[in-house]
Amino acid sequence: MIKVLVCANSTAELTWLEAAVRSAPSLELVGSSLGRGGLRQQLADLQIDVLLACSALDDLEEFQLPELDSKGVARVLLVAESDFAPALAAIQTVDSPFRGILPMWATAREIQAAVEAAANGLLVFHPDVAEHVAKTPPRASSVSLGQQLSARESQILNLLAAGLGNKEIASRLKISDHTVKFHVTSIFNKLSASSRAEAVAIGIRRGLIVL
Repeated sequence: MIKVLVCANSTAELTWLEAAVRSAPSLELVGSSLGRGGLRQQLADLQIDVLLACSALDDLEEFQLPELDSKGVARVLLVAESDFAPALAAIQTVDSPFRGILPMWATAREIQAAVEAAANGLLVFHPDVAEHVAKTPPRASSVSLGQQLSARESQILNLLAAGLGNKEIASRLKISDHTVKFHVTSIFNKLSASSRAEAVAIGIRRGLIVL
């Protein structure tokens, strides 16, 4: 049996995830958390194989918990359509702890299949996610997403401009290296940048960096 902990920010989302897990013979619901406040206690008390969560992209660092990594817990996330591109980019980074990206409208069977695959070490990209990203013109997306850097991404972009590396940024912000890598990838995607230097240059032109 694959042991699953679910987490969501609303009662409706949480109930849906719980039902999806309970209806699969291969899955066992071992706990649930409304919001991320109760995650740490449950992680300390429970044996978990997969964390299944509905999340906004800006909240993902909340799932960068040492307890998850030390137990080898795979993470499967349901995200909004506006977060497809950066989420897909982030999951493909080296050492990414995230194993699956699904749309919020995924069916119970799709959720179950993703959890099973993630528990077996596979990466899961829902076809709607991949198709949406493939159809989005890079320049068009950069114009809209470039103005939507989260507060944390703006902070990291400014630290990149100051010449700090990932480990230095992680130490400065008291977050994990994984979290920094995730946000750097998201910044690249939103700005259509292929390097730190290019991201900084674009950030300066758009007034996103405080000089």
